[in-house]
Parts: sequence; C-alpha cells; structure tokens
Amino acid sequence: MLELIPEKINEAVILNVGKSCPHNATDCSACQDLAVGLHNWLVAHEFRYLVLDFQDEKEICPGFIEEVLQLWKRMRVPFLFSGVMQRPRKILESYNYHIRYPFFLTPEEAVRSLVSSKTDLSAKMEGVEFGVSIPMSRLRPATRADGEGDSAAADEEVDVEAESGDAEDE
Repeated sequence: MLELIPEKINEAVILNVGKSCPHNATDCSACQDLAVGLHNWLVAHEFRYLVLDFQDEKEICPGFIEEVLQLWKRMRVPFLFSGVMQRPRKILESYNYHIRYPFFLTPEEAVRSLVSSKTDLSAKMEGVEFGVSIPMSRLRPATRADGEGDSAAADEEVDVEAESGDAEDE
C-alpha cells in the first residue's frame, strides 16, 4: 500500500511516496483512504502548501493521484509535484495541473519555488513524525447513540490503522 512519509527540506516539509500500491486502479479504496488521511494531516498541521515527491516511481496509483487533485481543487493552496515519471504525469496533465504549476525534478526545486513565491511555509510541527508514514483514515456515517441515524448525519473521522477487522463487516 502507498505511504506518504514526511521529510524536512530547508524550512519546508515534503512528503515522499513510499511503497507502491498493488492495486494501481482509479477505484483503489486504500489510496482513497490515504487521500482522506492526507487532507486530515494537512488541515491538522495547518499546512498552506503540499510538496509531494513521487521519487521517480513509474507506477503511482491513479486513484491516489485523482484524489490528491480533488484535494488541490478544494484546498486552494499550492500542490507541487517532484520526481514525476511519464504515467503519473499524463494523469496530472489530463487535469490541466501543468497549466498552473510546473513539474519539478527534485523536492528541493519545489521548495525553492515556494520560497520565491513567498508561500507561507509555517505549520504546526507538533506531532509531525519525520520518517514515519502519515496515518491513513476514512470517513463513514456516524450513527446516533439510540441506533437511529438520519440522512443528515455528519461524517466522522476513523483511524483505519487502529480499527480491528474490516469496516464493511461492521
């Protein structure tokens, strides 16, 4: 399963892609859950940017890339990609990502671009564990204590790694 591992470069935090996703499909639920975890992590630490280093991996799960691009549209902060190979680049270009930002060869180049554009690189660093994969999470409908849910029930965050068993079986 795909992992995102924080690393500090100069004054910025970047996320390295670790491990390849064995599913490599647009409907990969694990990568969709990872994208939810990424969103939660960015918001919790108040990041106003994202540098994602694909580390020259030839295969990055298209489902993950598409979910990250949806985050980019919603969050409206710079999302920069480095180490992007041909196949992931085609997916990013199909969403016209390249019209707004260039692809970077290295994460250091992406960080320099952020600095030169005067992007706010401050973030809450408490709880950021460098070298450790960010948590994966997913949303599921909340139910009321009396067992009756309604259609307006809010979604709650669920830490997938802490769950036992399969959510579909519950």
